[in-house]
Amino acid sequence: MLFSFKKTHYLMSRSNIEDYTIGELPLITMVISAYNEEKVIKEKLINITELEYPKDKLEVVIASDGSTDQTNSIIKLFKLKNLKFFELPRMGKVNVLNKIIPKTNGSILVFSDANTIYNSDALNKLIPNLYDPTVGCVCGRLKLINPNNTQSGHGESFYWLYETWIKKRESKLGCVVGANGAIYAIRKSLFDKMPSNTINDDFHISMKILEKGYKVIYESKAIGIEKVAPDFNSEFLRHVRDGAGHYREIAHLTGLLNPMKGISFFSYVSHRFIRWLVPFLLPVMFFCNLLLIQSSVYMEFFILQLLLYIVTVLTYLLQKNNIPIGYLRIPLFFFSINLALLIGFIKNITGQQDVIWTPTER
Repeated sequence: MLFSFKKTHYLMSRSNIEDYTIGELPLITMVISAYNEEKVIKEKLINITELEYPKDKLEVVIASDGSTDQTNSIIKLFKLKNLKFFELPRMGKVNVLNKIIPKTNGSILVFSDANTIYNSDALNKLIPNLYDPTVGCVCGRLKLINPNNTQSGHGESFYWLYETWIKKRESKLGCVVGANGAIYAIRKSLFDKMPSNTINDDFHISMKILEKGYKVIYESKAIGIEKVAPDFNSEFLRHVRDGAGHYREIAHLTGLLNPMKGISFFSYVSHRFIRWLVPFLLPVMFFCNLLLIQSSVYMEFFILQLLLYIVTVLTYLLQKNNIPIGYLRIPLFFFSINLALLIGFIKNITGQQDVIWTPTER
């Protein structure tokens, strides 16, 4: 057992998780890798002080990944109990995590981003899920906000609604496919050093836990908030990098491609693996359809495809000029994210995508 506790009604159902009466709360460590976060790091530190989880049970470990702005100075000036701060040379987030996690003391690790603001009760909602010894990882809910009310992020917000719907259903099976790095927790004992070329550390960590046979679940009441990317191009570049990372993970997660994994295999393949094939299936579908246009039915499908691509290009031009596009943002996001995946695939196989990069603002 990871830590001791008393319970009033021991039921494995997550719907009864709040029935627990805690005897001894676990020491948890919040881990943050920061690179040039001077605009947000003070707000994040203040946010940590406002969390309801007992301060003597919360260790905070922040590592500066070669920051060249005022990030380091701000952190050093901030008085926060149980804060460990590491100034490291630029090495990329995955290598930062590999270096600092062995130096943490908590039995549970909570991963967060410097620009993610937690609801005050987020940890109290997140951590109790790990009282179930079969659960190895629990991911919270990331809410995206657009403070400037621009067109940016609208398509992504719709995507997050869809992803949330999927995660809730996967969670009932104990196999959420991929945590979000902004807000998730794991048992420290399940963390393994990541390959140095890993790009999507959050996906890798959570899926390795699923591969080991532990449950990965979703807690919708544990909420973190982030601002959307400032513009479409920033979103696109981030998705290119994520895409490269996803294709790289195929080699790291071969165990989940084993049908004997049952529901974990099905969830991984249906939710992620097949999705990563879509950028290649779309042009195949287009050209196969082109070869069949002698048939009136296939001609209609071909025209429909052609119209969708034309509308997507026009929609992009409208959004670029900050002209409201309504629900047209949905097909724009769909095609843009698949284009980003395709570019990410090319950058991955050609070795152009480095693990070190400058994050887009949110």
